[in-house]
Amino acid sequence: MKSLKIATFVAAVLFASHSLAGTINNVYIDQVGSGSTISMTQTGSGNTIGDDGTHTSLNGNTQTVSISQIGSGNTHNVNVQGANATITSNVTGDNNNTTINCGAGGTTSCADTTISANVTGSTNVTSVTAGNKSTISATVSGSNNNTTISSTTTNMLGAQANANVTGDSNVVDISQNGPAGANGFKADVGVTGGSNNVSVTQTGTIDSNVTVHSLGSNNNISVTTGN
Repeated sequence: MKSLKIATFVAAVLFASHSLAGTINNVYIDQVGSGSTISMTQTGSGNTIGDDGTHTSLNGNTQTVSISQIGSGNTHNVNVQGANATITSNVTGDNNNTTINCGAGGTTSCADTTISANVTGSTNVTSVTAGNKSTISATVSGSNNNTTISSTTTNMLGAQANANVTGDSNVVDISQNGPAGANGFKADVGVTGGSNNVSVTQTGTIDSNVTVHSLGSNNNISVTTGN
């Protein structure tokens, strides 16, 4: 709890300093501890929650993380480590960039985690990397959006990747790889609109299940599975 209070204080200071300067809002949180509840909300353009150089890093089991950005040209780059986390990202606007890394890396953990990424707008880029046995859902509405979901771990049993995309000229790329035992893992993609590109790749010692629903013209769909 102490570390959460410190992280909240640091975030508040960063918000205040940039607000007083009349510039964009930047938030960087370094949290260590289990059972934390973290909520971040930004309104406006050109704001950041972490970036490529300094991620917002959240470490601990059973975390609840909520991120909301409303505006254009915003970025959030969040790294979550620990089991049984619930992560929700809501982005509204154009030209936004969302990166959620959960358990990314050979020695880090992110088992049994639920990640929901919701995007409304155009020309947004969303990238989610998950860990063992995670459930990832991406809901995207708009055009020219790019959504990537990726999981490569040593235990994929029960992992799920779901994408529901509405609009034109969108790109959806799902890749899941790793051993998963008898029940395997699955991907479910729904696309409504025209000139969309969907790619699903699932490999490993697995039972692989892929479902794609497509409604629209000039859509390109590629599915690759193998053991």
